[in-house]
Amino acid sequence: MVLPLLASASGGVAQEEIAIPDDPAPPCVIELMPAGPELGGGAVAALDDTWPSYVPEIELLPEGRIAMAESFSDRFFVASRDGSGGHWVGRGGEGPGEYSFVRWVMPAGERLHVFDPMLMRRTVLDATTFDVVHTNPLEPIQFLGDAQMLDDSSYVINGAIYTRDRAGYVLHLFNGEGEVVRSFDEIPVAIPGEEPIRGDRRLLAPARGGGVWSGWGSEYRLDLWDAASGTRRRSLVRNASWFRPHNGWGGEWHPDRPDNPVIADIMEDSEDRLWVLVLVASDRWSECWVREPPSVHPEAPEYTPRPGCPRFARRLEVLDPETGRVLAAQTLPPDLWLRRLTGGEAFSVVEDEFGFATVRQWRPALRPANDSQGEGQC
Repeated sequence: MVLPLLASASGGVAQEEIAIPDDPAPPCVIELMPAGPELGGGAVAALDDTWPSYVPEIELLPEGRIAMAESFSDRFFVASRDGSGGHWVGRGGEGPGEYSFVRWVMPAGERLHVFDPMLMRRTVLDATTFDVVHTNPLEPIQFLGDAQMLDDSSYVINGAIYTRDRAGYVLHLFNGEGEVVRSFDEIPVAIPGEEPIRGDRRLLAPARGGGVWSGWGSEYRLDLWDAASGTRRRSLVRNASWFRPHNGWGGEWHPDRPDNPVIADIMEDSEDRLWVLVLVASDRWSECWVREPPSVHPEAPEYTPRPGCPRFARRLEVLDPETGRVLAAQTLPPDLWLRRLTGGEAFSVVEDEFGFATVRQWRPALRPANDSQGEGQC
C-alpha cells in the first residue's frame, strides 16, 4: 500500500511511504548456496594468533579478498576467499597505520577506509598494498550503528553530535577532510542527555543511483536517502505484528522478558530487492539464563546468559520496494549464524570456546515457492 506523497523537509521534494503488510504465504523461498570454502584457523589459531576472534564486521575487498574486524581491536585481518594469504593489517598506536579501535573497514574503489572512534580518525589505505594514503581527524561524533562510503571522499556516519545545530540528527554526511557537510534524519529528543524518544541506531547499505538505504534498529522501517541533499526519497514500513516499534533491545535480562527484535543488516541486490536480516528472541529464550547469587552491587544482573544457548533466531526477509510486497521470509536454521549481507553475498560466523571465528560464505538467491508459479514471481 502506498500512502499519499508527503512533502520532504529538504527542498520540497516529494517522498513516498510504503506500508508492507504481512504475507502468510510469500511467493518465494530463500536459498543460500556456498560461495567459497569454510574459513577458520582451527586449533592452530589459539596457539599462534593467526586468525581473528569475535568478528562483528566482514567486508568484501577487491581482488577476491575479505577483511574482518575484531571487537575492540587495533588491527584487522585480511584473507583471500579461499583462505590463503591471511595476514593482519595495523597495530596499536597513534601514528600512520596505527589504531586504537578498528570499528569499520570499508572499500571504495581502489582504497580502504578505516574508521577509529577512539582516535576519532579516518585512515585511507591502498586496497592492494595497504599502504597509508591519507589520514584525517573526524569532527567529534559518537559512533552508533554503521557507516557507508559514498565515494573516495565522502561518507555517511550514523552517530550523535552534541552541538546546538546537530543534536537530534542521527545521519551525518562527511567530506574528505572529516568535516560534517550535512546532518539529516532528525528524531525527537526529550531532554538533552537522555535517550531519544525513538531509536537512533541505523544500518546502512548502498542503493542504486548513489542513494543510501537506512534500516532502523528499533522499528521495521527502511528509508532511502539522497545523502548529498539530505532528502528522504522513500520509506518502507513493515507492518509485522512480531516487530512492534521500541527504543532499544529491552530492559534487564530476564527469562520471562524476551528482548525486542532488531534489524541486524540490510542489502540491496542486483534486482533492486531488499534483503533484511532481523534478530528475534528464539523459542528457547527462557532456557538461556543462569540466575546469579545475590550481589551487593546494585547494578549486578540477576541473570546472565547460559553459554551456547541460542537466545536469538535469525529471520531473513526479502522485500520488493516497488510493489510493497514481502517476497520471502524464513527463519534460518539455529546453526546458521548469518551475520553480514554485502555486495550480493552473505557471511555467517560461529565462534568457538576461545572466540576464534569460523566464517562460511554464501550466495543468496530466491526461487518460487511453487514451481508452477514460474521464475517471474521472484
